[in-house]
Amino acid sequence: MTNATVSEPTSARAERTRAAILAAAEDLFARKGFAAARLEDVADTVQMTRAALFYYYKDKQALYDAMFEDAFGPLRDELERILAASDRSIAERIEMAAGAWIDTLVARPTLARLLMRFVADGPEPHAHGIFSDDDQVAMRFLALFEEGCASGELRPVEDNVFLVASSVVGTTIFYAGALATLVPQQDQAASMEAEQVAGLKREVLRAMRHLLGIQDTHKRRTRQKKAASTRR
Repeated sequence: MTNATVSEPTSARAERTRAAILAAAEDLFARKGFAAARLEDVADTVQMTRAALFYYYKDKQALYDAMFEDAFGPLRDELERILAASDRSIAERIEMAAGAWIDTLVARPTLARLLMRFVADGPEPHAHGIFSDDDQVAMRFLALFEEGCASGELRPVEDNVFLVASSVVGTTIFYAGALATLVPQQDQAASMEAEQVAGLKREVLRAMRHLLGIQDTHKRRTRQKKAASTRR
């Protein structure tokens, strides 16, 4: 039996433990915030001692950073890929990115609560860029907004990119992370059903298109097809 074969079970077990720690930390930080969260609570959830937890993460800050990367890293990568897709129009890239944002937060509501905690905590020492140190997602979105305005593809109601961002980001965070708390009679499980989520996505995208001055995707493609057939 080789050393690699011997080490594989241990490595796999360590990865499962690490994943369990990050999941417990995500829930805890989303509920209590950075300051109030205790490493003992994370350790208790995954049934290990606080000392054993330090084998994986040296302190609360290290765990918090790893948790944020695990939680938001895949979304950040997907948004960067979508926004950088030069074979798509600016409007299509923005719509696809907004759709990915909505789908992710609705499927994983703790992300919405983490964002609310992150904002509520303010500029604390533990705070850091959510998506990346150089905020590539925000920079790409801003660049696309400016490029679209210059080319005429986007005709925004107001020359204010934050108005557009807040309509998508704010609405989704509130729906996924706060609605059930502020409106207790609202059945959160029902609000997350496919039909309800589709309605949310449809209305958020409709509002975003209005603010950006772009047409509905179906209407835009129909117009493009008509223009292409006219040129033939």
